[in-house]
Amino acid sequence: MGCEEKNRQTTIRLCVQEAHTYDVIVIGGGTTGFAAAIAAARNGVRTALVEYNSFLGGNAANANGMGFLGFHNKQKQFVVRGIALEMIQRLQSLGGASEFYFDPITSDLVAINGNWMKIVMMEMIAESGVNLHLRSLALQVQSRNKTIDAIYIVNKQGCQELRAKAFVDATDTADIAVMSGADYVVGREGDHKVQVSSYCFRVGNLDFGEILKYFSEHPDQIRPFNLEKHVLDDLLLQMRSAPFITGGFADLVAKAIEDGIDFPRDRVCGIWQPEEREALIVASRVENVDPNNVTEYSQSEKLGQLQVKEIMKFIHNYMPGGKNARLVGTGHQIGIRETRHIVGEYKLTVEDLLQGKRFDDVIALGAYHVDIHSPDHTGLSPFVQPPTYTIPYRSLLPQELDNVLVAGRCISATHEVEASTRVIPIGMALGEAAGTAAALSARQNTKPKSLNVRHLQERLVQQGAELGQNV
Repeated sequence: MGCEEKNRQTTIRLCVQEAHTYDVIVIGGGTTGFAAAIAAARNGVRTALVEYNSFLGGNAANANGMGFLGFHNKQKQFVVRGIALEMIQRLQSLGGASEFYFDPITSDLVAINGNWMKIVMMEMIAESGVNLHLRSLALQVQSRNKTIDAIYIVNKQGCQELRAKAFVDATDTADIAVMSGADYVVGREGDHKVQVSSYCFRVGNLDFGEILKYFSEHPDQIRPFNLEKHVLDDLLLQMRSAPFITGGFADLVAKAIEDGIDFPRDRVCGIWQPEEREALIVASRVENVDPNNVTEYSQSEKLGQLQVKEIMKFIHNYMPGGKNARLVGTGHQIGIRETRHIVGEYKLTVEDLLQGKRFDDVIALGAYHVDIHSPDHTGLSPFVQPPTYTIPYRSLLPQELDNVLVAGRCISATHEVEASTRVIPIGMALGEAAGTAAALSARQNTKPKSLNVRHLQERLVQQGAELGQNV
């Protein structure tokens, strides 16, 4: 069959077992790609979704529980609606998500049951008629004249060729766009360092009476930022029964490190659920993770998993309420906060966010704080809260490509901006916009860059997305 020829693209073509044709193909089945595929299919086009896991939702659905942050602004107004909110409401109806709780730093928190999330996402995919290619890796593209004609996926069945008019790259690392010739940058300007990654895990059998007693006596140990007394009092009251967030126990972590515990950062970040007596711990810290370098990526997975043991030592021996804690779940992969930023038609800057800039081609909103898990030290960067801001359609369009949109972490934005837009609800809003745009362009036989943006905005609003009409 010629499978040993040196030309990689020729090799793949000669080894193709099947070929399929769609209108829109979404690559990446995390929360962003899920929203993109649903949006495309609901707009009446033949849609395929390619995902290398056996489930949808990525780290958000890895059965360890999760918390979604960023649906609201500080005024408690929804800045994200649409498919993301629909999914939450379905989960809430099944007991798979908490109500929305408000937080002085993140604005809000809704706790998620990852097991239910997998099921609800699959239900919504089935209802919309999306064609799934699970356990499949997009390995190569066929492109010419700034246009992708096909992608090649590999799985247990071999190699398949998938053709479409428009493609949505929701891989978060812009794999498809980069394979096709799109330009990109990595991390922040200057040194290209990225935010640190974290291997998340779930701890159970916690004594929340002891935890809350400690925080009541040491309120400065709850969060890494100064909070006014009345804010802390309200937060402590809420923490008795509702899920809550910490970046806490800094003094105890310092003592443990002094005693020789190899704790990877300066405090315990996590999402705590008193009613479940459990917490999702986000205290792991791994620097300079490149998921496109298999050696470095393997090393990061190893480091992240080995850090769990040291963090558990701290929980058992230093943390109030942690003496009898047990490890109840670990992630299926390390959580990556930042990788590539595509070079797009417009680069979103932190000045745009802080000014609350209103773009004419707005396709999504955000209001999450600039949450930089710094590559320079073991903690968080100083707290910066933007007003409600808009994200332009142009940031989803790679300069070098005509029929590809990107969504999620890899949009055209700076390191600082991505620290806000990377949260799941905003990513899902970007996915919904990209999927809708891809569907409209496919139906109209035009390129996404030539799409009537006003028409796209009208369609997004009809679907229930928030573009500023209620904020």
